[in-house]
Amino acid sequence: MIAKSCSITIRIEKLQALDRRIAPNHPVRRDVSTELSNRMAGYRGEKSLEFHLSMLSDSKYYIFHGLRLKYKKYFFQVDNLLLCSSFGINLEVKNMGGELHFEKNFNQMVQTKKDSSARKTNPVLQAKLQAIKLKKWLNERNCPDIPIYYLFVNSNSKTLIVSEPGNERINQHICNSEFLIEKIFQIENTNKVEVLSIKELRKIKRILLASHTPDNPEILQHFNLTQNNILPGVQCPKCHYLPMKYSRGTWFCPTCKEKSKTAHIQAVYDYFLLIKPFITNSEFRQFLHIESIHIAQKLLASMKLHFTGKFKDRVYHAPPFMER
Repeated sequence: MIAKSCSITIRIEKLQALDRRIAPNHPVRRDVSTELSNRMAGYRGEKSLEFHLSMLSDSKYYIFHGLRLKYKKYFFQVDNLLLCSSFGINLEVKNMGGELHFEKNFNQMVQTKKDSSARKTNPVLQAKLQAIKLKKWLNERNCPDIPIYYLFVNSNSKTLIVSEPGNERINQHICNSEFLIEKIFQIENTNKVEVLSIKELRKIKRILLASHTPDNPEILQHFNLTQNNILPGVQCPKCHYLPMKYSRGTWFCPTCKEKSKTAHIQAVYDYFLLIKPFITNSEFRQFLHIESIHIAQKLLASMKLHFTGKFKDRVYHAPPFMER
């Protein structure tokens, strides 16, 4: 059973908004695009795993995607957690291409693409560390002690995984996505004793979901940017030109001639994601290049946003789904 589904994170949505609204020649543009690309690759890797995990028994397993939990002063991320009455498995999912070489002596991984090689964080050690943290986290909450296994799963079907001789201990924690179910069945066969009752399993599920804290960074601060670095205006949904013009109830792109009655919605959402989770009529007009108070009020009302205050003091708030 899916206890927590795999979805685009608020961090990725903020990166997408920033990617739309930072000048092409800005010095941090490449950093923004690189981080967005890496995180989207990770998301696609986790999403592709859903097909394989769907073969597991719904009545036996709880599946959690993207848990972020606080342990002592810091947060740790569990990409995918499988939990049943006998054990748990932490899956560290990557979507890495090329060749992945696992070296025995220094416990490191080297990724080779074409003619270049680079050391990368060892995902097996990542998975192990997160499993250790999760076990301690559960123990602190007086949950029954169950074994927590860990696997590094690479979801890119074209990737070649190479491991040095004598590296058997680390090899047992590595697999491609097509071998994942077999790995899980192997763990099942050595853990047939039920440690948790159904009631205890459901309790742990509730604790995990209640403790999840989304990664919701101040994205401008993360890249040392200010609101002045953000391009205002309504973006054309077809050619991405900024800004579109508004006339007689329609947004018009002067470049590709695209017309839209709803293009302002994305602009308001970008404002919520990048600047602050609420907006006034005045701020709406300034950001969307609208002169009329009444037109701004009409467009804001059409979005059916929750608001507080009356008349000129009215403040419109971001919808709840943007706070996940």
